[in-house]
Amino acid sequence: MGARKTLARSNAIDEYVVLRLRAEEIDQLDYLLKGLKYKRIGLPEAAPYSTEDLADTVRTCFFGWFATLTDTHDKAVYAFNCLLTLFPERRARIINVQVSLEACRDELQQFRNNVAFHARANVTAHIRARMKLQNVDTFPDLLFAIKSFKKLMEDLIGEELNAVPELPTALARMNVIHHPIFSKYKRLVT
Repeated sequence: MGARKTLARSNAIDEYVVLRLRAEEIDQLDYLLKGLKYKRIGLPEAAPYSTEDLADTVRTCFFGWFATLTDTHDKAVYAFNCLLTLFPERRARIINVQVSLEACRDELQQFRNNVAFHARANVTAHIRARMKLQNVDTFPDLLFAIKSFKKLMEDLIGEELNAVPELPTALARMNVIHHPIFSKYKRLVT
């Protein structure tokens, strides 16, 4: 385990910004899914579908988006390359989270490919991919990987300005400093 490719610091920062945006969306999907599942979020009476149906749709999006963290395609942002470059003092912890997520990689990628983003007309493959994520051997590992990744990102975000002091300038250059998750850095850019 470790970085799949070595990144120059400037490239790692660019990928980290994309990862931060993705991690925020994963958090929001998780929040929405839990709110629907535990009925803390309800639908209007005139909704054309049930809360359970909407929760299933959000779950599909959540797992599909979460699967992108282990995408190794050249054009993808593999989550751990930038983290290992920018937070070298957290290497052991990052690799532990990487190992837990990679343990579920095949099932996540199959879900992403057959259900979430590249849905195929083959219903059997679609159902099999859904069932593999729910498998008694996979699901506890997946839940652990999700929790570990979210906690890692929460902690790294708390340290990001110390580890990546050039982040506010990069955010301004990328024109994302006004995004709500980065707005606290606006005051640091002149």
